[in-house]
Amino acid sequence: MIEELPAMSQRERNRVRTRNDILDVAAQLLGDVGYSGTTLQEISKLAGVARGTVYAYFPAGRDEIVRAVYLRLADEVVQRGNALHAQAEGLEMRIRALARALTEASADPKGRFYGIMGADLVPVLAGVTGTASRSFENFIRDDLVMALHEGLLIPGIAIEALTVALSGALRASGSRAAADPESVEDQINALGALARGLIAA
Repeated sequence: MIEELPAMSQRERNRVRTRNDILDVAAQLLGDVGYSGTTLQEISKLAGVARGTVYAYFPAGRDEIVRAVYLRLADEVVQRGNALHAQAEGLEMRIRALARALTEASADPKGRFYGIMGADLVPVLAGVTGTASRSFENFIRDDLVMALHEGLLIPGIAIEALTVALSGALRASGSRAAADPESVEDQINALGALARGLIAA
């Protein structure tokens, strides 16, 4: 029997909403003006809350907010990738599923920064990056191993090297989708063609 969770109070719902509003604004700013333009002043102004309220939710300030924005989006990408991948059949469709999860997230205004992170974000996000990349890389590796066992790939092909190559292409497609949201379907189709080409070989 599944135990029902107690319903949130109005105050708790307001707290969750305010926290999400702060993260939404920060995500949009990161994509629009980068890390340097994502100031606490701008975040509080656009979220419609006082700076003190921002600090109440994120005591460590801007860098804590940026890490929370990144982790939230990475988690969403992984969950969507898992769901789409689970519904897909065959190497090509599974690669396309992962590509869709990443490129669509990167093309969204609140996810744009995820695909075009500048060098100034690297130290801020040290220790928290790579969740989606590792998850997707594992999927790709497993899919390639399965295709190899099914006789769909050239025998003896270096699975690890191929995994790295496809993972790199996937990340590059995410970056392209962030810079040009209209290219999402083209990026997905291109990655699907790469996977199809491996099978054809």
